[in-house]
Amino acid sequence: WKLAEQIRAYRQEKGMTQERLAEAVGVTVGAVSKWESGASVPELSVLVELASLFGTSVDTLIGYEVPDNALPALLRRLRACRDAHQFDEGNEVARRLLRCYPNSFEAVYHTAGFYYCQGLTQAENQEMRRAIALYERSLALLSQNTDPEIGEISIRESIASARISLGEEEEGVRELKQHNDNEIYDSLIGITLAYTDQKDEARRYLFRSYLRLTADLVRISFGFVNTAEAWDEQKQVLELFDRVLYFLDGMTEPGRVSFVTKAEALILAVCAHLCVGLGQNAEAETYLRRAWETARHFDAAPDYSATAIHFCCGDPPPAAFDDIGETAMRGVERFIKETEETAPVLWPLWEGWSHEKA
Repeated sequence: WKLAEQIRAYRQEKGMTQERLAEAVGVTVGAVSKWESGASVPELSVLVELASLFGTSVDTLIGYEVPDNALPALLRRLRACRDAHQFDEGNEVARRLLRCYPNSFEAVYHTAGFYYCQGLTQAENQEMRRAIALYERSLALLSQNTDPEIGEISIRESIASARISLGEEEEGVRELKQHNDNEIYDSLIGITLAYTDQKDEARRYLFRSYLRLTADLVRISFGFVNTAEAWDEQKQVLELFDRVLYFLDGMTEPGRVSFVTKAEALILAVCAHLCVGLGQNAEAETYLRRAWETARHFDAAPDYSATAIHFCCGDPPPAAFDDIGETAMRGVERFIKETEETAPVLWPLWEGWSHEKA
């Protein structure tokens, strides 16, 4: 009875009459009627043809249910094969997944990812096109997805990336532009356009992505500060901030200030705070002095536009907003006062310098 119900359901899903189905597989209308009533079953060769016509597997058509725990196990094997670049074995697992779970979002999506990696690694256009087809198919199954880190945006990026890898840059960029919510694809659009004759447009996307990268880098660094508890973790964060400061310092044209300068002042104050916690009070004073000089330099002629940033482009040029404080000096002062464990060391230094003339 399961097979009878499946044949009827798939036929109706395809919008086919019994007559059209009979004609498609070369049997009589009466045979189709008997299949759907459960009076008889198709021969094996006809079952294979029916499964192909309906776009499913024979196992699914006859209602065979694979044990629930088989899917997670197969997905683990597929990921392991992908990560180890064991593509021959991975292909066998991928085929089994699609055969047993043709309508499972997880199976289709992760198999697409496997073929994408294989196509990228081995420069196989056939595998890359297979990945595109499966990613597009996964969009139709997206309602099954329970992973919050997977969604239409990430799937469409994968499709566009695959098209770009195939040399279909124009189509890939068009796909990305249509779904570039919150400028999330700027870097990929920019780097793709940079390989074409659209250099000016590429610069605009790349610069916006450059600014986003900078903001993310600063946020990530502050995040690590709040997770660092052990001595060695705090030391690693201090080293990270040194590298971030080197990066930020090179963004602004010499002799000018930008919103990046204001962020540098606060980061230097955080470095001073970390040094006190590490028992390095002399180094803390050096960092804090740099913070004071940087904040004073910015506040003398504050500039929140991006015009002083290297590679700046766009009309009008981008501008920045922050929650550091009304001025760089006030922002650093607030930070020092709010960090009670190090304020007794840092605040007297800061207050003493505040009486110096500019």
